[in-house]
Parts: sequence; structure tokens; C-alpha cells
Amino acid sequence: MATAEEYGGEFLNLPVGAKAMGMGGAFGPVADDASALYWNPAGLGRLKTPEIMLTHTVLFANLASHDYLALVWPMNRKITVGAGWIRLGVDDIPRFSYTVGTPPVGSFGDNENAFFFSAGASFDKITLGKPWKIYPGGSIKFIYNKLDDRQATGLGVDAGILIDIDLAEWFIRRAESRPLVGMLPVAIENSNLGLFSLSAVAQDVGGTSIAWNTVKKHNDVRPAIYKMGLAYRQPVNIFRSTVTIAWEGSTEDYQKGRLGTELKYRNILAFRAGREQSQPTFGAGLSIWRFNVDYAHNSHDLGNTHRVGGSYKMK
Repeated sequence: MATAEEYGGEFLNLPVGAKAMGMGGAFGPVADDASALYWNPAGLGRLKTPEIMLTHTVLFANLASHDYLALVWPMNRKITVGAGWIRLGVDDIPRFSYTVGTPPVGSFGDNENAFFFSAGASFDKITLGKPWKIYPGGSIKFIYNKLDDRQATGLGVDAGILIDIDLAEWFIRRAESRPLVGMLPVAIENSNLGLFSLSAVAQDVGGTSIAWNTVKKHNDVRPAIYKMGLAYRQPVNIFRSTVTIAWEGSTEDYQKGRLGTELKYRNILAFRAGREQSQPTFGAGLSIWRFNVDYAHNSHDLGNTHRVGGSYKMK
């Protein structure tokens, strides 16, 4: 007889990417690096340069390690693909016999893995005379868990969409259609009204079943999660900086949501802060040549978490 329980694959609730975590995990509408495979696969359509990313985190007072490795690769001007691996590992768990009070008789490990295969695309679209950039994307993820000598496998699907609206272009096209405001396009063209983004993400579409090879054929079910978000990026030319503000809500934590902000100076230094489920987060980043190094900190009931990551753009 097979049995099923909800809340399977809980390790997939642990966020990836130091930049994303520094912004409180409000990254669905931002999704502009290789962590997009996890947050919103539609973000791959924004990436026009091959990129590799590695993030490492030590959790719960050094009891567990959480790692993320991803590679994204543009196939052409419209389509970018990616592959990623998430691992949560706990090693050297003491094994006890059924006799109370006896010392441990060895140890075992718990390893939880997810392998992502993703693709995103980009399209320019004009509707009612207004320009949009639309990015659809999706992921197939294979889950493999091993607890001692027990194993489990599962297959899940994620999907997402992003819409980018360049506000300066939007107002230019609107003004050009009105003869009485013919000078307005010139004024706007010399300014930058920023970029407004909308996102929608469905993770584990239809639910993801994780089947164990136990005698009772136990199944864990990871329920579907739906997210919506928005972001606004505003260049501040006088300081040669860019400010990003993002918010994202989901069916998982709809009462709290996630909020994040980033101040980036000359595309070199970045300072980030956010809120994840009422817990503050902050972080920083440094970009030199093709390398990015990021750090994030967030609080947790089981101890503070320090997340370090890096990425390299190949060309």
C-alpha cells in the first residue's frame, strides 16, 4: 500500500543565490542572474551572456550544508537554456540501536538533491501602441534524495513569466500619438524613467510527488506554490547608481510576502537589504571584470545564516 504526505521536498524551500537572499528573496521579478533557474526560469530570457554560479551556505550551527551550482547558456538572441543543481547535506548523523542508553553504533547521512533543466525566451511586443518585453520560461526538475540506505525520486515542473516595461519608451510612444505634446518625447528621451517589471511564477505545477523505495511505498507530495511580484529599477545618473525595489507574494506566505532593495554603484559595488517572512536580510556584492562575489545574511530561529556566492560571465 502506498501512503502520501504533504510537505515533501522541504529543502527546496531554502533559497539559493546570495544576491537574491540579500534582497529578502523578492527575486521573482528581478531574476537577472543564474539563480533564475530556481526563482523564475523566465529570467533566463534576460541573460545574453554565458554564466556559471556557485553558492555555499552552512546552516543550523554547522549541522548542514546547502549548495547551488548553475550554468546558463544563450542559444541565440531569443532563447537561453540552463542547468542547475541544489544539494542539502547532513553528514555523520549518529546511529543508535533500539536499546535505550547505549552509545551510537556508527553514523549515516541525509542528502537531498534537485537537478534543474530550464529554458527562457525573450520577445518584443507592442500592444495598443505600447512596447513590452515578454519573457516566458520553464524548468523540469529531477529530485533525488538518499537517507541512509533509503532512496526517493521525483519529477517536478516550474513555469514563469516576466514583463518588462521601459517607462521612457512607453511615454514616448504615448506622446507621439498626441500632437499637442510633441515636445514631450524630447524631454523624456533625455531622461530615464526606469524599468518596471511584473512576474508570475508557478512552482511544482500540479504538485510534485517524491516516491521512496520503502516497503510501504511512501510518497511525499510537494504542493504547488504560486507567486506574483513587481520590481522597479531607477538609474540615478548623478550618482552613477541604480536603485532597485522589489516585492513578491506567494500562496505559501501571502500574509507576509518578501521585500527587497538594492543600491548598485557604477556596476561595481552593491548594497542590499530586505525582509523575508518578517526576518531582516542584508547583503553586499562586488563586480570586477567578469566576476561577481556576493554575500548575504539573514536571521533564523535556529541561528543566523551567512551565504557566500560567486559567478563568472564567460564573454
